Amino acid sequence: MATTAKVLRNLAFGLMMLFGVLGGAFVIGETFMDPGGVSAAVRSAAWVVPTIAFAAFALWRPRAATRVLTLVAVLLASLAVLDAVFDIVPVDELGPVLSIGAFGAAVALGCLGLHRPAPAGWLMLLLGAANLAGVFAKMWEADGAPLRAALGGSSGAVAVPVIAVGVLFLLAAAAEPRREGVRAAGGSQRPRAPAVH
Repeated sequence: MATTAKVLRNLAFGLMMLFGVLGGAFVIGETFMDPGGVSAAVRSAAWVVPTIAFAAFALWRPRAATRVLTLVAVLLASLAVLDAVFDIVPVDELGPVLSIGAFGAAVALGCLGLHRPAPAGWLMLLLGAANLAGVFAKMWEADGAPLRAALGGSSGAVAVPVIAVGVLFLLAAAAEPRREGVRAAGGSQRPRAPAVH
């Protein structure tokens, strides 16, 4: 079981990093095509730098990073749902900033999953589900647009891979052997000293 958990964890991490590199290259390329110039460099740095910082934080301080990334994921998911309902982000002017934010957070969560697969998996499902809400909202606005077309947008392009990787992390967490001496509530329990007769 420990080997299975490790394989699943490494697979999820590898897929997330591959998605991060390919997706990041695509987003940066699109940004330099439009608007291009200094504005493109600033917009790219606005999400690339925090993504790298959060990813490094997750690798080096996973316990503290779990709390921070939970707040980030909940904030981004809440904004995604609000935008799906009230259309609060001017996408035509700013671009798909919420989808890019979710993408960056998912890359950092992929790094967190190496050490803490369960919270990383759940937070990825949260981000993915929130972005799927945007997909279904677009379908509703378009009077039942085909699901395939809706998933082709930025929200769908982020949601589907993130959910898939999140499921892999949760499977890895489920496959991990339970440590002896850990209570069901999650606390640690010291072994009792043998009774002296």
